[in-house]
Amino acid sequence: MQECRLPAIAVLLLGTATGLSAATAEHQEKPVIVTATRTAQTAESSLASVTVITRADIERQQARSIQDLLRGVPGVSISNSGGAGKNTSVFMRGTESDHILVMIDNIKVGSATSGATAFENIPIEQIERIEIVRGPRSSLYGSEAIGGVIPITDRNSNNIAFTFGRGHHGTEGKWDGAT
Repeated sequence: MQECRLPAIAVLLLGTATGLSAATAEHQEKPVIVTATRTAQTAESSLASVTVITRADIERQQARSIQDLLRGVPGVSISNSGGAGKNTSVFMRGTESDHILVMIDNIKVGSATSGATAFENIPIEQIERIEIVRGPRSSLYGSEAIGGVIPITDRNSNNIAFTFGRGHHGTEGKWDGAT
């Protein structure tokens, strides 16, 4: 019977590679957030109460709207005045619905008159990720973030496509712009 011996360097490299892959897998499982402190850190190391909903979570839950996604998040209450497309209000930690800052791709959204966001008009198919930071963040984001911050990342935020066409024989031209 032959004895198989690996050189010491091969054992060392194998152990290092295994350790790196385990560390990489562990790091990939922990979501990185920026909203809570405006610096990149994991959700576990943040002092803020944060929930991250990824595209995989959306598909696993088979949610049909943002309201469906936010219903199970601790510290978040939903009020809907009817069925789909009706006015939806989101309350966080006892504050009013206009005390939550909602950003889509880092752009503040909300009504100029009521201050609340029309969650019922945001299509769930276009959402890649939602971070929900509960608690006051007004020192970082202004008076709109008394109850918390909800940044939403769009699935197609980096894709810009335009299609132009021209008709002939009296037909109208076609323009399709997608951002």
